[in-house]
Amino acid sequence: MNRPLTVVVCLLLAVGITVLQHFVVAQDKMVDPVSTSGSAEEPVVTDDFTLEIDRVDLSTSLRATDSLGDPAEPVEANGVWVLVWTRMTAEHTTMANFPAELRMKDGTTYFEPSWFPDAMERATLSPGLPLYGAFVFEVPEEKIDEPSLVVTHAPGFEARLGAQADVDLKLTDTSPSDEPADLLPPQIRTGEDTDAPE
Repeated sequence: MNRPLTVVVCLLLAVGITVLQHFVVAQDKMVDPVSTSGSAEEPVVTDDFTLEIDRVDLSTSLRATDSLGDPAEPVEANGVWVLVWTRMTAEHTTMANFPAELRMKDGTTYFEPSWFPDAMERATLSPGLPLYGAFVFEVPEEKIDEPSLVVTHAPGFEARLGAQADVDLKLTDTSPSDEPADLLPPQIRTGEDTDAPE
């Protein structure tokens, strides 16, 4: 009489352990950035910052300044330049390191080139002061497929458990302009005045 009961209890325990293992978080996932998802249609609010998307420009060339602040010749893209114009506001502390990436539907990720001094990644955010500027990416035109902008606050260059915004850009028109896109330095902008100067 006890043997069938023992078998049933053992089977239930085995099933219970198997089910519970699905709820165990992998060691490397325990320190991933804390991500907040949203879309370009509304601000995405994380614990450390708020991110708003203004617009996305695609162009075959980019006009920017050099490291001395002087105008430079337009830089041709090996594909397409994608400029994501954003307004970011630090919530509590000064933010000096917030790397961004452009992530496609299939998971392919593109990082910002580091040679544009006016790109948003070089900026410093002060608490409560909205900073308007562009994150810049170089992407093969045929690879642009439902991109999302992912920005992570990485204080001390450490992104573990950092606040992260994952924003669907809702990009429908992926054809680039033949006119050079102008990369302007980040500026403090308040209120509704978020349009970049033409």
